[in-house]
Amino acid sequence: MGANWISAHFVNAFLDYIIQKSDNKKHNTNRELLSSHYMLSSEKIEIRFNKLLRNFFFHILFWYLSFLFYSFLTGEHQIFKVYLNLLEVENVYIVILFLSIWISILFSFIDILFSDRIVRFFPRRFMIFLKSLLYFATAFLLILIASKSPLTKFTEKGHTEILKHLPEMDIVFIRFLAYFYLSGFFINFFKGVIKKVGRGNFRNWILGMMNKPREEERIFMFIDMKSSTSIAEKLEHKKFSHLVQDVFNDLSIVDNYYGEIYQYLGDGAIISWNIKRGIKYNNFLNSFYAFTHVINKRHRYYQRKYGVIPRFKAGAHVGKVMVLQVGQIRRDISYNGDTLNTAARIESLCNELKQNFLISGDLHNLIKEKSDFSFKNIESTKLKGKRKAIDIFQVRKKK
Repeated sequence: MGANWISAHFVNAFLDYIIQKSDNKKHNTNRELLSSHYMLSSEKIEIRFNKLLRNFFFHILFWYLSFLFYSFLTGEHQIFKVYLNLLEVENVYIVILFLSIWISILFSFIDILFSDRIVRFFPRRFMIFLKSLLYFATAFLLILIASKSPLTKFTEKGHTEILKHLPEMDIVFIRFLAYFYLSGFFINFFKGVIKKVGRGNFRNWILGMMNKPREEERIFMFIDMKSSTSIAEKLEHKKFSHLVQDVFNDLSIVDNYYGEIYQYLGDGAIISWNIKRGIKYNNFLNSFYAFTHVINKRHRYYQRKYGVIPRFKAGAHVGKVMVLQVGQIRRDISYNGDTLNTAARIESLCNELKQNFLISGDLHNLIKEKSDFSFKNIESTKLKGKRKAIDIFQVRKKK
């Protein structure tokens, strides 16, 4: 409540300031439109903050281990103690830690500049070139700061002063710069792999736990866009693809509720939770309504850009699945089992029953706190391809 109150009042104050400064009277009549455009919900702020925080600590861990590895390989501590010693201390491990924090701040800023929302609007080759250029600029800036150059003396006549304070570009320093650039490449590679397989699966993959199939009990939710075929026909493939991108960007709200996006299926997705995290605080239920809430708050954006407001339906089930690594030429992490088939059948039942959210009786029985939601048993239903009928519950969030 506190975060929502602060966010709402800050945005309202900001909008009032814009309107007061504007000479255009139309701004007064369009305040609601302006408000919906600038509105940042507490959930959105939490997504970006969590992402930034995880990214920052990932950078610190990576760069600290990377510099330690460089020191181990080369046996050179002098470069850290003399050239890159921002703190002027003797302990090389403290120097490397502080250096890693500085680099993490710079690289986190670069990641913000090259977010998925921004990159898609520019040519890919240009963005790759620009990102590489910024890596070199980051290294140069770091050297400049570490060399304690008199930046205040940087004038047209005194620009050579900076060059006098730079370390000599011998083979040692060139080797370090090459290693620094390669490390920048590998950190992007690792982050790409983590995005592909998920944080939990990445840990298991690194530890070698994916080579042998293992059994897990998990919650799976299938989310699908309503009337997607007619929307795709109306927008055509290019514009519809941009709509799907925007929708999946908003779907990142599930990360606030510990949901892991297992797969994207055209205009839908499969989200997964382990039992403990999914049931705690009704995370799997709240995630769906948080997602639809974000879409509703951005309805003016979707209406203006695409002429439609996407609506969604979902089905969820819980059960045992096998987790395994599949493929030789192209490997992937796969969940196999009847649980996924059942969840998919429940989601497809939404159209027939004209409902937005359905869950299985097994999942309903695991919910401990039901006061925030209303559940209606739609009796035992025999799903397509299933021999036994299962209980299906309609879910609605109380206002």
